[in-house]
Amino acid sequence: MATTPVKLRARDTDRVETCSLLDTAHAEGQLTDAEHATRTDRAMKAVTFEQLGKLVDDLQIPSLYARSAVVRPDRRPRDKQPGVARRWASAAGIVVVAAGIGALAGSCSDGSVGGSASPSIPTLTTGEGIAHFIDDYRATFGDTVADEVLLFPEQGSIDRKSDSDPTRYVGYTYDGEFDSFDSDSARPRDTRTLDLGAVDVPVIAQLVSGAPQSVRVPDGTVSQVRFEYGTNDRIAEPVVTIYVQDEYDRSAFMTTTFDGDILGVYFPSD
Repeated sequence: MATTPVKLRARDTDRVETCSLLDTAHAEGQLTDAEHATRTDRAMKAVTFEQLGKLVDDLQIPSLYARSAVVRPDRRPRDKQPGVARRWASAAGIVVVAAGIGALAGSCSDGSVGGSASPSIPTLTTGEGIAHFIDDYRATFGDTVADEVLLFPEQGSIDRKSDSDPTRYVGYTYDGEFDSFDSDSARPRDTRTLDLGAVDVPVIAQLVSGAPQSVRVPDGTVSQVRFEYGTNDRIAEPVVTIYVQDEYDRSAFMTTTFDGDILGVYFPSD
C-alpha cells in the first residue's frame, strides 16, 4: 500500500482521528501535558496530511488507530494491543445516557437535537429518527443490509450492493424517500456489509441522546451518526460513530458497537 501523498488535504475526520491518537498517547504517558496541548492545537489547524503525520511520527500507534489514514503503512502494528482496548472500554463509565427512554418517542424525538428534519420524518440523528430510518429501509429494500450508512439531521446517505451485480454498488440519498444518485459503480472486492437489523436501537438511542454531555460538548448537537466498518480492520464488527458539533465548530465523537459497547470517546481540546 502506498504512503498517503503528503500534500493531500486533510479532512475534519482526519484531524479528529489525529487528536484522538494524541489523547491516547497522552493517557499512556507518551506525551506531557504541554506536548499534548501543543500537538492537539496544531492538529486542529492542520491543512495537509504532511502536517498531521509529523504530529504522530514518533508515537507508538494503538491498534484502534492502526489503519488511520495519518499512520504510515510501515508503522502499522501487526499484533493487537489488548491494553488499548481495555483503556477505551473504560470510557463507558463516563458516557451519559438519557433516563427513561424505553419508548423512542421520549427525549430522543426532540427536534432540537441536530436540527429539524423534513415534516414527514423525524430528525434522523435522534433515536426516533434512527428507528424510523431502519424501518423505512427494510420496507423499501426488503432487508437491512448495507455497505455504509451516514445519517445527518435532515438527510441520509447510503451505499448498498447492487441487486443485479455484487461487484457494483448503488448510492442512495434519503429524506423520507430513497433516491439513487450513483448507480452501477465499482465496489471494492473486500467491502464488508453490515446489517442494520443488528443495531440495538433503544441502547443507541440513549447514547445518541446523551452524546453531547458524553463527549464534553454540552451545548453541541449530534451532527452525524455513521454505521460502518471504518478503517481499522482489526475490529471484527461494524460500529456506530456519533459526531457532535457546537456553534463554535468544536467537534467530538464517540464510537460504539451495534449493541452499545463503547469502543472510544474523543474529547475536544479546551
